[in-house]
Amino acid sequence: MTDPEPCRVIAYVGPSTADSAADRYWTRIFDSVRRCIDIDASRTSRGFAALRTALSTADTPVTLVLDGTRLDEDVAEGIGTLLADEPTLRIVVATRTTSSAGAGMPSDTRILTSADLAFTVDETTAYLRDAGVPQERWVVERIVHRTGGLPAVIGRLPTALSSAPIPGATELEHLDRIVDAVIDSVTARTIKNEPLLAHLLRPVLMSAMTDSLTCASLAESGVDAPTFVTTLESLGLVESVPGSPARAYPDAVRRSLLRRAVADLPAEPTRTYLVVPGAVDRGSDSAALLGQVVALRKEGRFAEAASICDDLASRAVSSSGTPETTVVSDAAFCFQAGLTYFFAVRPHEAMGMLRRARSAGAGTPVGEDAAAVLGLMHALRGEGPEARAALSTDRSPRRHHRNNARLAHTAEQIAAALLAIDRLESDVALDILVDIEASTAPNELWALTLYAQGSLALLTHTPMDGLRRIKAEIRKHPELHAGYNAVLVNAIRADLELALGDFDRARNLVADSTHLFTAPVHARMRLLTGDPAGSEALVHHYGTDPNCTPRQAMELAVLGAAAACALGRDTEARPHLDRAIALSQQTGLLRPFTMVSPLMARHLGSLGVDLPTAAEPTALDTATYPKSKPVVRLTPRERAVLDGLIAGRSARTIAKVEFVSVNTVKTQLRSLYRKLGVNSGKDAVIAARHLMLD
Repeated sequence: MTDPEPCRVIAYVGPSTADSAADRYWTRIFDSVRRCIDIDASRTSRGFAALRTALSTADTPVTLVLDGTRLDEDVAEGIGTLLADEPTLRIVVATRTTSSAGAGMPSDTRILTSADLAFTVDETTAYLRDAGVPQERWVVERIVHRTGGLPAVIGRLPTALSSAPIPGATELEHLDRIVDAVIDSVTARTIKNEPLLAHLLRPVLMSAMTDSLTCASLAESGVDAPTFVTTLESLGLVESVPGSPARAYPDAVRRSLLRRAVADLPAEPTRTYLVVPGAVDRGSDSAALLGQVVALRKEGRFAEAASICDDLASRAVSSSGTPETTVVSDAAFCFQAGLTYFFAVRPHEAMGMLRRARSAGAGTPVGEDAAAVLGLMHALRGEGPEARAALSTDRSPRRHHRNNARLAHTAEQIAAALLAIDRLESDVALDILVDIEASTAPNELWALTLYAQGSLALLTHTPMDGLRRIKAEIRKHPELHAGYNAVLVNAIRADLELALGDFDRARNLVADSTHLFTAPVHARMRLLTGDPAGSEALVHHYGTDPNCTPRQAMELAVLGAAAACALGRDTEARPHLDRAIALSQQTGLLRPFTMVSPLMARHLGSLGVDLPTAAEPTALDTATYPKSKPVVRLTPRERAVLDGLIAGRSARTIAKVEFVSVNTVKTQLRSLYRKLGVNSGKDAVIAARHLMLD
């Protein structure tokens, strides 16, 4: 790399600390200059006056690079004096603190703001390409929009993108999760590494709930407000507001802090609220925006609705007026935001918001509605005890004219149906779902209704009926087939196609999805199409993901056991099965034991492990996946023996037809039984009829 200033001496001075006095700062600058140019070693003065003399006597032009400078009036005045003294002197100042001191700078001073330093789309494109992770234009545009072009975040993206590539334009939510994770990591590390903030996480998170940050807004926080604000500014966490002494968090940083606040801070209905949507008397347009959120969500435009919720969440207001009104308003926003985040594939934020809604709206209809939807989400995740606890909360009689009454009632019905399906109680689930139609259910629950109906179709071995219903609904409401709706619907459609033996259609439905919800489908498809090693690899990859829900973890554990058995490694299958049993005991889930082919279920039952349900007969009775491509390869001799058994021949007759001894046929039979996981010729014939043998 060529020297950008080949005819100049560059003296670098690192960031100044929060308590650095101006005289000590000039001493540091003088020491840096002295190391670069010849200065009389006997000189004892090392302050500002000595620096002026040294620069005036230097033989080579000097460039001072002052990084992380606290630009107070004394420092700004000194910089102006140095520039006036020496026309050849250049000073590059990097500072995050702003003040009126800049007015004293020379007229040709150029000040670069955070907007100037932010990465543009073209700059981000070039940077990612040079870092070895080139991205399509739409991906880069989304990244810059999501991050605001913050250099600290862009700089860490190559590592994240290299380990989690973006599969396609339909995966906006997947890209947002990657970017948000990087922003969260940078923000958390910045706060943790600053001693002045390490023990003030709560005030930091609370301060992100305001439009702007001033000493007055921090008056009740218990912190040293001037030092707190200055520290945040020096770290680049907040920036100045034009025309105001206030500071504000960049949007990306604020969203990150709010995500952490939702997860870490309990609801505090007596102090501060994220937003009061109905407070029109305060001159707020929040009510109209919240109505827009609901409208967008019903149209399936979940990402847009979530973006508005992010904006609303940043408009914190302090509680005033009647506490009851404020609590209900806060609960209403959190309830709507929770629903929106769920369908925008932001499950952790969704659960956090709904918990806040339930807490803030305790004893009110909104709180009851939040409890109902929380119960449904727990049921979807396979968290039976939590779902039942949420649904058993005492409720006052619902007023049917309320807009959300039907939504909450339907949510409770779907949750109850899912719990029954997970316990293999098909009759109970059928009685519940017979009164629910996706077309008449609230739009927010359209996909969840289809998911429950499809799950029941799998359990009652009527996959064709389930597929017809789902396809008809997608034709009626294509706009709703987006976001998490698409993830749910495509996952259950793929499982229904697998049950019908149409592996290609199943593969096409989930080919582009990397969402954890589809991980068991991918693993099951590999297993059913004769690739147990590929299935096992997926189980190992997804099974250790900390974001795995109990349902996904248990399904993957069962599939891992089945894959190990198919590979002839029964010893390795038992730990997988032990994990599945433990999860079943914790959650009450039984259905994952039936989500394999009958032959695989029979093999699992032969491992000598006490299952919480009779998995083998249950799977054989329901025949969820009656067809599969071979997971074993038969030799020509074994295939001939199997054909003989299917034709009803005895071992002696097979030996005569194949011109071999009876003992040879018996040896081939033992090998055939082992590969098929059976113990008799009759069972071998049954197993063969469930396989699509080459």
